[in-house]
Amino acid sequence: MSDAYTVFWRQDCWQRAVTVPRPLEVLFGGPHLSEPSFRRAAVQAGDLLYPIGVHRQVLFVFGRMRVREIRTVDDARLQELFDRYPAWRFLASTCTDEVILGNEGTHPHARRAVPGEIVKTLTYLPRRGPRPVKHVTEDGLLTKVISVQGIFRIAPASAADLDAVLEGPSPERRATAIVPPPSDGQQTLF
Repeated sequence: MSDAYTVFWRQDCWQRAVTVPRPLEVLFGGPHLSEPSFRRAAVQAGDLLYPIGVHRQVLFVFGRMRVREIRTVDDARLQELFDRYPAWRFLASTCTDEVILGNEGTHPHARRAVPGEIVKTLTYLPRRGPRPVKHVTEDGLLTKVISVQGIFRIAPASAADLDAVLEGPSPERRATAIVPPPSDGQQTLF
């Protein structure tokens, strides 16, 4: 049986990703919080990955991809992958040392706000046992992004909820909250 994971995308990444006219087909990992390791998170072939992000305290799910293969890469192999997947190169930082090749990827989109009632029940499955997402208000808004930052295995019911958000009509609640980056070049998480 496969597992499902959320993968946090910084605002600069998802703002670019939602403009790519191709389905998700590759993700990059590394040794740092800004680009965490899929291997360290125990991701394996067959697992589902759900890129997520936060804008103005609202959690968004941007798509889904099934892991086909995980590769460790050096600079030469990474350059070959950049040439093969140029549309996704921006997802890799300077410390990339692993690549997830996927299939069954959806096209990324920006209008899939996760409803507050789902955010309040979203459950992570760390080794210590199930835990809900922290720093969530009564309305299902996130007061701190740290509780979703990284790569986290989620409960099957939470994966089903994210699938429903991806496949359903665009939620009305704050779904139009996503805006272009500020003109002064500064990025904000909320």
